[in-house]
Amino acid sequence: MHFYKKTIDDLFMSVGQVVGIHVFELVLERALWKTKLTYEEADMIQISEDGVSLQELTKIEPDRAVLVAHEFLINIVNTLGHLVGKQVAQQLTKELDTSIIEKK
Repeated sequence: MHFYKKTIDDLFMSVGQVVGIHVFELVLERALWKTKLTYEEADMIQISEDGVSLQELTKIEPDRAVLVAHEFLINIVNTLGHLVGKQVAQQLTKELDTSIIEKK
């Protein structure tokens, strides 16, 4: 879970500075909505101007929490892809996949 929290925080800071916090919040809200379509536990993810909290996900089974966090992160990248273009989104996805493999 630490990996997902750190990655989302990094995205929040870097992308938030580029597109603006309020725009990035909308990206996060859309990603959360899409995640809720698959995982009802996504309701536990909290989004604010200060960042994203995955803390509540620690209350569910760890493997399930990772699935929810992963889906949320992928949905963030996909939503960003619609805004900034597929090439940037594919690069982000590739970097995330590499990071995930390295963490295992």
